[in-house]
Amino acid sequence: MAENDHQKPLVVGLTGSFGSGCGYLCENVLKARGFGIVSLGSILQDEFRKETKKDPQQASRSEKQAFGDEMRQKHGPEFFARQAMEFVRAHEAEHAQWAIKSIRNPAEVGCFRTASQRFFLLGVAADRETRWKRVRKDYRDNLAAFEDDDIRDTGRDSPPHGQRVGDCFAEADIVLDNRKNFQAVGNEEFSEFAGLVDGYIGLVKHPLSRQEPLSRREHLMSMAYAASQESHCLKRKVGVVIVDRFGNVISSGFNEVPRQSRPCKSQYGRCYRDVAWELFWPKLTEKLPEAATKEADLKRLFRRNFKILDYCQSLHAEENAIVNLARNGRSVPLDECILYTTTYPCRMCANKIVNLGIKHVVFLEPYPDEESYIILDTAGVKQEMFQGVTFKSYFRLYGEQR
Repeated sequence: MAENDHQKPLVVGLTGSFGSGCGYLCENVLKARGFGIVSLGSILQDEFRKETKKDPQQASRSEKQAFGDEMRQKHGPEFFARQAMEFVRAHEAEHAQWAIKSIRNPAEVGCFRTASQRFFLLGVAADRETRWKRVRKDYRDNLAAFEDDDIRDTGRDSPPHGQRVGDCFAEADIVLDNRKNFQAVGNEEFSEFAGLVDGYIGLVKHPLSRQEPLSRREHLMSMAYAASQESHCLKRKVGVVIVDRFGNVISSGFNEVPRQSRPCKSQYGRCYRDVAWELFWPKLTEKLPEAATKEADLKRLFRRNFKILDYCQSLHAEENAIVNLARNGRSVPLDECILYTTTYPCRMCANKIVNLGIKHVVFLEPYPDEESYIILDTAGVKQEMFQGVTFKSYFRLYGEQR
């Protein structure tokens, strides 16, 4: 679909944790606007039925998750995306625009971007509590099963071929906050949400055509992302900007080792946290020989419950922004400032934000740490999920066409 791409259909992908509302958005908004709908989840279920001879409707989510991982490992992580694009090509004349839902691996995103220059990824976000309320009947009120599936779906401890919705969300061109529950299709709240979607769909149909001033929030979050790209971190690059009440940047930061120190790649050739694990593992197996056969399970358990941040030699982006603020001696009312961050603050940074006196945080990643949330909430810090065009398409969509 690369040649004469402007004449090809618009393809909008949707990613988000289950319960975030990707399916609802497709069925009740996009389909009504002429979008053809292709579901990677439906493709997976067809493969499941063919390979296992079982009814996918009778299988648990975890069983289908495991099957999806197995198929991506066997045929490539973009396996389901390839089938979706083949379907779009075969039915290209039926719709001028297509929506692809249930994107759960970043290789799938890459496959769609390679196939079409008119592909845009929409990240649909809802907090954990909202998603649990939406799906609890499917789980028969089994919260533990929901949490296990959610962790696997997010990709916190998933292999490269696994479900990694968190990494997909980081690739989103546009982010939608979908925490509201609409009482009826067509009511006031629904119409407001659908109108917002219409605005973004119009923008991706006609990039570089917007005449009104940019959203300050989109502009500032893009600046935070630009700061993140200075980081040498091998795990995740994070950027922060702190602005005064007028939107002027008074400090910025990114995660990086202290001055005069060497980045992990230069010193160890890899992340020091991985080195720390390798130093810890022999000590553990010496004391508990039976652990030797459980390394993969124990690594997964540690990643899920302990981030080993104490071993990280970098200052976090929030810490660097706070240190830079102190170094430069800015004198502004901090309780009027807003901190923009490309991820959600960890508990250590949450404590520093509270102690600094900042009362408003805007974050992009929709997976807040529960303890960090409590720290900020207890201190009366407003926590706001970012919504709008992300840095991935900031210059692709905005600007002047000459």
